[in-house]
Amino acid sequence: MRYIQRQSTYARSLHWIHTVACLSLYVTGLILFIPSVAAAVGVSTVQGARIIHRVMAAIFIIAPVVSIFIQPKGFVHVLKGWFFKWDDKDKEFMKKFVPYLLLGGKQHMPDQKYMKSGQALADIPVVLLSIAIALTGIVLVWPDFFGGGAFVRWMLFAHDAVMVLLGIMMIAHIYIGAGIFQPYRGSGRIMFGDGKVSEADALYHWGTWAREVLAEGGDNVTTE
Repeated sequence: MRYIQRQSTYARSLHWIHTVACLSLYVTGLILFIPSVAAAVGVSTVQGARIIHRVMAAIFIIAPVVSIFIQPKGFVHVLKGWFFKWDDKDKEFMKKFVPYLLLGGKQHMPDQKYMKSGQALADIPVVLLSIAIALTGIVLVWPDFFGGGAFVRWMLFAHDAVMVLLGIMMIAHIYIGAGIFQPYRGSGRIMFGDGKVSEADALYHWGTWAREVLAEGGDNVTTE
């Protein structure tokens, strides 16, 4: 069986770092966000959660920024994946996306590029929400610097609201990306394993991209 290398070691490492940071932020954030949870765990746990929350927030912000300077070509590659010109197959994919979620593998989908049109539409809001939660969080860490008062209270409200929206987006991401959604079963290895995808799965999910890589051959195509 042939496999295609879809994600590099660097990309997978960054994804691991961001995943740990993101999950830690949500766990500690819920302790700080929900009064009944804070009361249940106690003052010392709340204080510990606040410290962990700030440390992980720093990692959440710094890791992707540093990666842009370490791997600028990878950043450009992602941007090209987000802002490509849609063709008829991309439009067809979006029209069939809801039936695809309901019917799974029974719904035939058109060939897609390295990044699917639906993924591009989902990733951009996630990035914007991540930037928003980072900026509002910075205000909350240094409220006096920003004048305190009503502005900081609004930033707290915005921070909590963005947390909810981003949480919904992340649940959808986990549902599909982790392989819980049947057509993607086993795809968790792409980001949490060796970064490879089988030829059959690659052709099924990213047909246009897979055919290009298979035609080029080289180190990105291996056998197991």
